[in-house]
Amino acid sequence: MKTVIITGANRGIGLAAARNLAGRGYDLILVCRNPTRGRAALETLHSPQSAGNHRLVVADLASLDSVRAAAAQIAETNVAISALVNNAACLPRRRTESRDGFELQLAVTHLAHFLLTHLLFPRLRSAPPPSRVITLSSAAHAGAAFNFRDPNFERRRYRRRRAYQQSKLANVLFTRALARRIGGTGVQAVALHPGVYDTGLLHDYIGGIPGGGAFRRLAANRAERAGPIVAELAAGKRGDDLNGQYLDRGVRAIPAKAARDQRAQERLWEWSAAATGLKSEEPGETGGSTNPRDERPVRGGGGGTDPGAHPLAT
Repeated sequence: MKTVIITGANRGIGLAAARNLAGRGYDLILVCRNPTRGRAALETLHSPQSAGNHRLVVADLASLDSVRAAAAQIAETNVAISALVNNAACLPRRRTESRDGFELQLAVTHLAHFLLTHLLFPRLRSAPPPSRVITLSSAAHAGAAFNFRDPNFERRRYRRRRAYQQSKLANVLFTRALARRIGGTGVQAVALHPGVYDTGLLHDYIGGIPGGGAFRRLAANRAERAGPIVAELAAGKRGDDLNGQYLDRGVRAIPAKAARDQRAQERLWEWSAAATGLKSEEPGETGGSTNPRDERPVRGGGGGTDPGAHPLAT
């Protein structure tokens, strides 16, 4: 059995990838927040060309407890996971906090996927290699370095596009740090910029920009065209070692300078492990506190405590 998990799979790129993979004979687990939309997406996967055993797991990625419950539900199926596609993202107009007190974009786009990857790693390892963790980033990750002093936009003015850029930078930093830890396990970590597509997320991103609607109509592709790009990474290129790679529309590329900063990669890893309540920072080892409000300071990549760092709990 070949199973692929996709978060945020009820619309846009996530749904397009699910349809493509279903047509290739893969079983799909759709992780969606809205049960009605999730069931509707699930129905589109059942066809004479796709007779797979597809499932829906309802989870709110803005809640770490919900992520844990979803991972436990998936683990109970005892399936080997060929690929985990960390696709879900959000882009609120105003600063919003997750249920655990983190800035919402960072919570959904990065922290939820960081935790989900950890919890499902044993299932990824049990699949015939290579299995893959594919985290959808964006060309928007280029820009300023990750702001460890104020990751939740509590001290600085909230700008939704800046918060989006930071969350997508976190995707690449996470992928590079994960790749160093899983080398030789048969699991590969890949960050992907799929391209620019006419999705709800793009609409939110360019909302308020003069001429944004015209740009979307002229420059963006239909979301369905992203399906094969994501699906090929999940199901194809089996002979390619893509661990730690950043791909631009399926082609190897060099990420932004801030994403290549190894100290920042390690610092974000420690930040995220503390934020999600993981005592062990190694993938698949999750012992210790599961309380995301534990007030631990952000530690620098070189060890020790950063005296100017912002506490994790908000």
